[in-house]
Amino acid sequence: MEYVIYEFPDYAEQVVGLLLEENWLVHSFRLSDEADIFNPSAYLYSAETSGIEYTIHLDLNIYQYILSAFKKEKKNSLHRSAIALVVFAKFTNIKFDPTIAIYEKLNYRNQCPDELINDLILFRQIDNAEMDHLAEFALGFTDSIKLPRPTCIDRSQLKAKLTEFRRLKKWDTLYAIVLKLADLYFCERGLSNEDKLETFWRWCHEEFLFSLVATCLAIKMFGKQPMPKLMKYAPKHSAEKNKKHLVNMTWDLFLLDKFFENWVSKSDGQEFIYASNDKPLQEVLKTAINIQNEGEEVDLTKDLSPSLISSFTTTFDQVASENGRRILSVTDFQSFRDGVIINYENALKIRE
Repeated sequence: MEYVIYEFPDYAEQVVGLLLEENWLVHSFRLSDEADIFNPSAYLYSAETSGIEYTIHLDLNIYQYILSAFKKEKKNSLHRSAIALVVFAKFTNIKFDPTIAIYEKLNYRNQCPDELINDLILFRQIDNAEMDHLAEFALGFTDSIKLPRPTCIDRSQLKAKLTEFRRLKKWDTLYAIVLKLADLYFCERGLSNEDKLETFWRWCHEEFLFSLVATCLAIKMFGKQPMPKLMKYAPKHSAEKNKKHLVNMTWDLFLLDKFFENWVSKSDGQEFIYASNDKPLQEVLKTAINIQNEGEEVDLTKDLSPSLISSFTTTFDQVASENGRRILSVTDFQSFRDGVIINYENALKIRE
């Protein structure tokens, strides 16, 4: 048997220990032990023998932790763990993609493109910093990060590219789905959670559009082990606050859906990992990846009763079918979708 030995820095085990505690990574790998996601040798071996290129897609929180590790005067454990992730990526040759975080900063938090570019330049400087020094920061031996000189960048070209993404066509569709979920959650009190799930699946198939990630969000809201933190709308809040919460929920769904879309369409030589500290959203994405990988053979017994599993399988089979899809008769989808949004915004009392 041939053995391959890789050498890693003395601090590698401590860095991995920090990351194991945080448990930020969501992946599609079939592992007998989840801790193996932090086995550095596995990445190097796959890259060497199969030419696999690994990319970690950062959510906004992790991206901000990395930036704040340099920006903030007072450092905390999240800053150090985020830099530990940068160190881990360095000794495993994993690349970072902060696009998802930038989407949210630009379109939801309305950060101006110039600030976004400054942050991206800083992020690249941190990513290019000397690994041993970053490890000293991650492990608490220093509170400073020595940055290399920034690489040359065409700010005007990058700014133009960023503003191309201001209009996100799929966002309004996912917003309508979030409104439907909130309506079911609070306005259909006569329905059991199982009934709400079946109603949602039927509505997606017959009346609107099917989204696997949105379906998994519904499963985590109404299934056997509901996660209340996923629902940010509540009747007790003001209309303004509830509208903000529903927009926030839509961004959560949009960013997960964006990662999922990229993951499904990746080439054979690529592997994508999602880094997030939002545990409920992690569970949504894990379920979606599991269903995509396993298809009808997926085990959903943790979340669904036997009758609901049968109902879900039927819905899954119907997704590719035109049978019963009244939505297909709609000739102007944008106007139809706008009508759906108006209807549910009125029902939820958030219409301006």
